[in-house]
Amino acid sequence: MSKLEVAVIIPALNPLESLINYTHELLANGIAHVIVVNDGSTADVMNIFTALSALDHCTVIHHDKNKGKGTALKTAFTYYINHFHHLNGVVTADADSQHAIGDVLNLATTLVESEHGLLLGVRNFQLDYVPPKSKFGNTITSLFFHLLYGKKLTDTQTGLRGIPTSELDWMIAIKGERYEYEINMLIHAVKRSIPLIELHIETIYYENNSRTYFKAIKDSSKIFTKLVAGSFRKSSYFEPAKGEHHAK
Repeated sequence: MSKLEVAVIIPALNPLESLINYTHELLANGIAHVIVVNDGSTADVMNIFTALSALDHCTVIHHDKNKGKGTALKTAFTYYINHFHHLNGVVTADADSQHAIGDVLNLATTLVESEHGLLLGVRNFQLDYVPPKSKFGNTITSLFFHLLYGKKLTDTQTGLRGIPTSELDWMIAIKGERYEYEINMLIHAVKRSIPLIELHIETIYYENNSRTYFKAIKDSSKIFTKLVAGSFRKSSYFEPAKGEHHAK
């Protein structure tokens, strides 16, 4: 099997043991490397990260405390640039198996073939089994994103994204520690005239999305604030959060 010159990045907070097999499947299907960020998980799941570390072509990075998904992604992006910048790019995926292996591989293949634009794996929120808070949250953010930035997106909150290596430096530089980071990424991509390319993926919700760490009110308010504030900033505006640095 030919290797896909892509690294898959997985931020993980108290993951299930299924993450081990999920990672193994990605590697077995040609992904060049997997980078897992343990974002301050509890001691009772350390065996999972130990097992992941034992896999060939899998790196586990540990945060000593929970720092948020945005920070975890930027930690992985920096590690990638320092060690795997020769690859075509990265695919970000969630640790709860909500992204089917086939969809991750499809984004990776598309990324290798194009190396241009930000790829977004978009879900179908019209399906009956989509949790109401997920449907409502995405509908509102998609509407405001369209109104403020002139770009209509099906899924503004997707965690399955394909990013060329050439775009990672500026993504590390932008603000955002938690879920609001992903909307900041889209805002700055539009302002930099980077194409946002949607690829339809399987819509998966385990246990009615009960394992998500997304806080509906707190995180949604942060996302909305970033949406509005971003519309008043210049395209060259970057303000790294305290303690964040550009990759070297």
